[in-house]
Amino acid sequence: MRRIVPIFAAACALLAPPPVLHAQVTSPSGGVSREFRYIMGTSVEVRAYNGDEGTRTVAIAEAFAAIAEVDRLMSNYRNDSELSGVNTRAATEPVTLSAPLFSVIAAAQQVSDRSGGAFDITVGPLVRLWGFHDKKPHLPTDPELQAVKPLVDYRNLLLDEASHTIRFARPGVEIDLGGIAKGFAVELAANVLKRHGLAGFIDAGGNQYMLGLPPGKSSWTVGVRDPDRADGLIGAIDSAAGSVSTSAGYATFLTAGGKRYGHIMDPRGLHPSEACLSVTTIALDGTLADAASTAAFVLGPERGLALIDSFPGMTGLIVYRAADGKVAIAMSKALEGRFHRIAGS
Repeated sequence: MRRIVPIFAAACALLAPPPVLHAQVTSPSGGVSREFRYIMGTSVEVRAYNGDEGTRTVAIAEAFAAIAEVDRLMSNYRNDSELSGVNTRAATEPVTLSAPLFSVIAAAQQVSDRSGGAFDITVGPLVRLWGFHDKKPHLPTDPELQAVKPLVDYRNLLLDEASHTIRFARPGVEIDLGGIAKGFAVELAANVLKRHGLAGFIDAGGNQYMLGLPPGKSSWTVGVRDPDRADGLIGAIDSAAGSVSTSAGYATFLTAGGKRYGHIMDPRGLHPSEACLSVTTIALDGTLADAASTAAFVLGPERGLALIDSFPGMTGLIVYRAADGKVAIAMSKALEGRFHRIAGS
């Protein structure tokens, strides 16, 4: 997968910047430029450090073009996306995939296999059933859940590396890349800045990529939200450059039957997971960091942390509710001394 990313980044650099739905461009003193656009269903910030203003402006536009291309390929909200075409045709015939889409699906399958199915991009039918796709809450009945159960299984995806094709093992399977595509996109955008000789920061909601170092700092600071205080932090991590992915039940949720349900599905139990409050992963590979944070959230603190630590160079911090009702934290040994908990949290 890693060898494909630079090739795709170069291709995206040739694209014209996408239409701006919401943008704010600033170029403060000190060699910093930043821009906001609404894309991939969230507000995305691209911030560039160093270089001259012209270089930063061009790099930011190219970075957004790369993110827009990921959205064009991998969105399941766009009828014209490559992914939508796959979901429509792959049950009846092998479908040839672009290199970027093939690499992301292959990475997803790797995490699915390693997590025992805790991460599964075939959750599409389940996400729709619960009402998360169209934002219309629905509490599924047992017969409804049993009807989608055979469809939610990553082993229903038959990838052929030689021909770069995919085929579904049965009709009704639907891929949803919501737990992995943004991680791929932010790393891609960071590679654009890097190619221009810049440091910077990409923020796409629950996924960020930190490139180089912020001006005047020796490390990045990654805040970890306090799940019991919407505007507060439980602590912060001192981090080197790399990707940060956070999966949290409080980020997106629906309320049905008087209960709040987070959007992260347990593909095995066919219901929203409550095993953790949040999971933050840090790694150079944004795609794997994104998928691993979702899988760890489903697995729970002990098994989730073991999964994170099984990926070379990846670290993680898991916030969960202990048996006594208090907020507890589990973290990779490599983060000990780098995580600073805020007093009283």
